[in-house]
Amino acid sequence: MKLRLTAIIVLTLIMSSCAHKVEPVTVDLSQLEVVTRTDWGWVPAADSIPLLDTHEIEYVTIHHGGEDFPEDKDVIKYLIGLQSWSRSSKNWMDNPYHYMIDLKGNIYEARPIQYPGDTNTSYDPRGHALICVMGNYENQILSETQFEQLARLTAMLANKYNVPQEKIKSHKDYAETQCPGEDIYRYLEDGSFLERVSDLRTP
Repeated sequence: MKLRLTAIIVLTLIMSSCAHKVEPVTVDLSQLEVVTRTDWGWVPAADSIPLLDTHEIEYVTIHHGGEDFPEDKDVIKYLIGLQSWSRSSKNWMDNPYHYMIDLKGNIYEARPIQYPGDTNTSYDPRGHALICVMGNYENQILSETQFEQLARLTAMLANKYNVPQEKIKSHKDYAETQCPGEDIYRYLEDGSFLERVSDLRTP
C-alpha cells in the first residue's frame, strides 16, 4: 500500500510538471503578420537621395521612438511623416529603422533591411537589424502583446541571419542614450526577453 501511494505521488508530480511545460516554437516570417511597405504607403527614394552601401546582418538591436505615442495616434500618418522627416530634415535615405511595432503589437516594414539604418548617436548601425517600438518607454509601459511581438520578430530575424543570442541587444548597449527606455530595457536586464527569444528560436 505504501509503495503504491509513493508511485501515485511520483506520477502526479510528473504529470503536473508536464502540464505546465510550454513547448518552444521556431518562428519564421511566414508566421508573423507584417504590414508591408506597400501596404502603408512607403515612398521609394528619389534619384536625388543617395543609397547607402548594403550590409550583412550580424546583430539585432532594439530601439524605441523616444516620443510619447497616444493610443489614438494615426500610425500610418506617423510612418509616412517619419519617412518624409528622415529624408528632408536628416538627409537620411529612409526611415531609420528596418521594422517598427505599434502600441497594439502590429509590425511594419520600414527601411529595406539590406541597407544600414541611421541613428542620432555615435554607434555604427552597419550590420544591425533595427527594430523600433513606437512610443517613449521612459514614460509608457510595454504591453504583453508588444513584448511577445517584439520577441517573435527578434527571433525571426535572429534565425534568418544566424544572429547569436549575445548579439541581441539594445541601442543603450552601444551608445550614450536612454533608448529603448526603462520599461523595455528592464526585460533585457533581467534576461526575460532573451529567454523568450531563445524559446522561440529552439527548433
